[in-house]
Amino acid sequence: MKMYSHAWIAFMSIERLSTVHIAQAHQAVAIDLTDWFKKHRDRVIDGAWYPDTLITRNSTDHVRKFTPDPTGESHFRNLPSRNRMYLDGQKSPLYERPYTVNRKTNLPNRCEALAHSIIDQKKVQQKEIKGSPVSPTNNQLALLMFMLAHYVADGHMPLHCDSRRFSQGANIHSHIEKKWEDDIQRYYSVDRRNECFFYDRDGFPERTDAADYQNTFLPDLDQELQNKPFYFTYGQSNANILEFMDAVCQYSYLTSYMFIPPGYDESNVTTQNYHNLPGRMITLKQLSVNVFSDAIDSLARVWLRVWRRYKIWEANYSDQSGTP
Repeated sequence: MKMYSHAWIAFMSIERLSTVHIAQAHQAVAIDLTDWFKKHRDRVIDGAWYPDTLITRNSTDHVRKFTPDPTGESHFRNLPSRNRMYLDGQKSPLYERPYTVNRKTNLPNRCEALAHSIIDQKKVQQKEIKGSPVSPTNNQLALLMFMLAHYVADGHMPLHCDSRRFSQGANIHSHIEKKWEDDIQRYYSVDRRNECFFYDRDGFPERTDAADYQNTFLPDLDQELQNKPFYFTYGQSNANILEFMDAVCQYSYLTSYMFIPPGYDESNVTTQNYHNLPGRMITLKQLSVNVFSDAIDSLARVWLRVWRRYKIWEANYSDQSGTP
């Protein structure tokens, strides 16, 4: 995904936490997180884009590459039951078929590491007195949050999880991501000078009055998110972000082969023929709705669970230290 797409997913994840029904046990944490986010939202684009422009390591940290392989393993994890790629992925002819994973690709590990860094830095901030040279600032914490958002979103891009080289040849990878980026920049108000969105009265990216909005994937995405309940769980048997994101990447891989069927790769897929490949199971519009609805939901879940882990620690720390 490209710059504004990453930032937009981050905003939509917070808007989702602000509007969707959340179990009462998590409501206070969600409110605290959304209030914190809005105080640091102006730098979301920088933070969500640094992994591509500054940190890079695109061939390892941003991907989890799967290859169909009869000699490999065939264990597929679970995801929350309304996850779109999870539901569709189980219809894939490659579902429960063996595969191998390129062990040098470590997107789930990157997400887990950043989540721990956020919690650890929040703890240090709580421990250190104001003005301490080792205490992280809220801007530094926001940077880590937005970087985590980048990698969570990347796991939902199916071509990030497919070992076929779709960044070569006709570069279908970039072609699709540019379509998403163009739609977001056309239908949401962008302050290009300051590289941020203009906000609506609720503090989220403002919709433009550009024509043809109904012809994009965005209205279907709106409807999907309205109808989709929010689940706090990572899915049965997933104990942490690493396992959750590993599952996300598995179903991204299956989705990629539903969109570009077996037998096709960078040598024979073009920007002209990829819409009509024999055996294709989902359209680009369906793919787009699935990718963005799941990415928004997953990021909301990850951020909420990270914030909750810190808030639980904070409450226990305050009790033990006598801090009010």
